[in-house]
Amino acid sequence: MRVQELKCYTESGSFFMKISGTSVPFSRGLAAVLALIIVGSAVAAAGANRPTLPPKYKKWLQEDAAYIITKEETKSFLDLTSDADRDKFIDHFWDVRNPTPGSPDNSYRNEHYRRIEYANQFFGHTSHTLGSRTDMGRVYITLGEPQQRQKLLGLQKITPMEIWFYSNGNPALPPFFYVIFYQRDVMDEFRIYHPYSDGPEKLITAVAGPSRQDALTILTQDAGKDVARETLSLIPDEPVDFNSGEVSLASDVMLGTIHDLANNPLTKEQLANRRKLLEDVSHRVVLGEEFLDVVTAALRNPLGNTNLHYLLRLKKPDDFTVGQSAKQGYYYSVLVSAKVHDADGKLIFSDDKKISRTVSAGDFDDVKGKVLGYEGILPLPPGKYKIEFELSNLLSQVAFHREVEATIPTVPANGLQVSNIIPFLSAKAQGRSSRDEQPFTGAGVSFSPRAGSELQLVQGEPLKFFYQVWAPGLANAGNSDKKIDVEYVYGRLGAQDNKTVSDQIPLNQLDRGGSIINGKQIATADLENGNYRLVMTLHDPQSQAKVYGSLNFSINTTAMAAPGWDISDDTAGAGEADWDRALCYLAANDKEQALNWFRSAYSKDSSSERFRDKLIEMYFDRQDYGKAVELYARGGLSESTDEQTIVRLAESFSKLGDLPRAVTVMESGATLNPKSASLQLGLAEYYRRSGNAGKAAAAEQKGKQLAASPAS
Repeated sequence: MRVQELKCYTESGSFFMKISGTSVPFSRGLAAVLALIIVGSAVAAAGANRPTLPPKYKKWLQEDAAYIITKEETKSFLDLTSDADRDKFIDHFWDVRNPTPGSPDNSYRNEHYRRIEYANQFFGHTSHTLGSRTDMGRVYITLGEPQQRQKLLGLQKITPMEIWFYSNGNPALPPFFYVIFYQRDVMDEFRIYHPYSDGPEKLITAVAGPSRQDALTILTQDAGKDVARETLSLIPDEPVDFNSGEVSLASDVMLGTIHDLANNPLTKEQLANRRKLLEDVSHRVVLGEEFLDVVTAALRNPLGNTNLHYLLRLKKPDDFTVGQSAKQGYYYSVLVSAKVHDADGKLIFSDDKKISRTVSAGDFDDVKGKVLGYEGILPLPPGKYKIEFELSNLLSQVAFHREVEATIPTVPANGLQVSNIIPFLSAKAQGRSSRDEQPFTGAGVSFSPRAGSELQLVQGEPLKFFYQVWAPGLANAGNSDKKIDVEYVYGRLGAQDNKTVSDQIPLNQLDRGGSIINGKQIATADLENGNYRLVMTLHDPQSQAKVYGSLNFSINTTAMAAPGWDISDDTAGAGEADWDRALCYLAANDKEQALNWFRSAYSKDSSSERFRDKLIEMYFDRQDYGKAVELYARGGLSESTDEQTIVRLAESFSKLGDLPRAVTVMESGATLNPKSASLQLGLAEYYRRSGNAGKAAAAEQKGKQLAASPAS
């Protein structure tokens, strides 16, 4: 462990501290108007008092960052008066979005510019428009390469079409959806098709003014029923009615979210969290997997829910730096990041924590010469995951990066399942008031795991390990006197010196979820030096089910590893773990479980707009409009309510036959967001439905003015 003098930088990049020490919903027929609303339009509204942007900064704002910069960031950028400050702003803009914060190799920025280059190369040729400014270019830059593309060209009765399919990881959007582009005229660029605003009849060329049914018939016959269905809804699992041809607002709402994804509340919340976590971070050195050990274990809690417990452990004491100041004594500051991806590499969620703590002189003497570790928990349901771990020392500006694959086994209804074997240094009982959801804790016992070179034992040092058995089918009173047989076989590889130890696990110790933590200690005093492998077999005599586990370790005559000291953090907000678990289920397209866990998150923090908005979206997609309006009754609307949520609530009231309440919701939303063209145009539609032509015309006129205004 080192103590050194450091410089830290604020969000804007300016020096602030020296540490001393030693070493848009769309209304029917108005999609074209709403398409005029773009993020970059704020430039023209900057006002006469702002300095004129030099060309390269104007290009960066209006082209490079147009679709990913927030309105607040745009305003801040326009308020800057010097090129030096603008350069610092741009550097920080990319740093905040960097998946590996502080690293000079910014994969987000590289991918973004690759998308711009692709858009400019392949789109915009028909109208000689910059490709990034076309609808296809905007969607490609915002969402990236689609998983599938389908081109429908040369059909006599149908306009040229291209359908993109996305498998999405952004929580603001459905997990799977389509985007349809169509070409109205041979000299036009392909533009986005809006099911509610345009309708399938917009895609038909052979018949003048076709009816909805005529259009669906032509699409089904010439392009296929799947395409016809997609023209009614871009969301694969949204119910559609071919008989009536009725289209909900859900697809147009989703397209509105894509159009202004940078300003979606979830996007802005993610950016705010990253700024808060990275406010002390400048450029860092990022080291690879050879500098960081990772231990993971899939364990169930007493309720039967699976979690991934993990330990990130540095390999040398000198890899960690502690700061010293005259007033506070010793202290450290670390940033821990865990990015959870599905088996295909799609990001599900990111868990980022910043831990800054003081260390007393006595504690400092105790941890000197020890190796830092961090213990954490990820709320992962059964499935296969790819996880990027990063442990950053904010004082030395060094980050340690490691990628692992983790499988959370499915809990068997019958039979057995066992976790991996986790070796540990020590164990201590937890008090009754301690939370169950602590890393490497179960059955009231907290374990300190071994990692890396700590599995190189000194001869005579016992090998201690634990594991968890899952047997929910055996957790009943009828099995109270039964046991599971366990056999441990260990020996040196190829030495034919195997030893066997037998044991039993009483089933009456299973918790209510059908799990049990079992610990074991193997004596090593009579073991020769060398590399060993332990194989464990669990056998249920009644069902004859068998499961296995294994562990590698070595025996040496002298100590090989420095002792470790581990920290953890349990300051996650109420409901956040349930939210992350719900996102995992949503990524796996298990919407029932996702809905259950979103409900659980909201029940723990009913003040969270993010939780409520997602629940409303889920209920709306299920056409459970009654549940959606119940959530409105609990919280109403506020300035932070997502515009898409406002539209979903209004449409829910409309679907329930309560048009006056639908109008009220839209009026409240428009009042809370007076500069929102989309809400004004949506309000006009609801006035029109309720037969109030005068108010509809006034709201539509105001919406058009806002849409055409550079300040919108």
